[in-house]
Amino acid sequence: MDTSGAYVTLVSADNHKFVVLKEVASISSVLRSTQGFEEGKTGKISLDMDGDILECVVEYLYYHYKYKEQAESGAIPEFHIPTHLALELLVKADFLDI
Repeated sequence: MDTSGAYVTLVSADNHKFVVLKEVASISSVLRSTQGFEEGKTGKISLDMDGDILECVVEYLYYHYKYKEQAESGAIPEFHIPTHLALELLVKADFLDI
């Protein structure tokens, strides 16, 4: 079974690569919309952010995906953000629409 189309590779500005389920990446409307362009053909999306920021974004996407069914009940654990990354993460999350 070929599952290569089920994943997308997110690449940071400092060349860290994160292989993410396409369904998880699609939580971001920006990442979802890239699928119709060259990134959709190559499976790689290059992002203008450092690897530590992208790592936190990927962790949040999986956190959101895991707990999306429980969001209305409010019974989800807190997502912890490293204090030193908070401002830059806010800017990048806004850009990615997540």
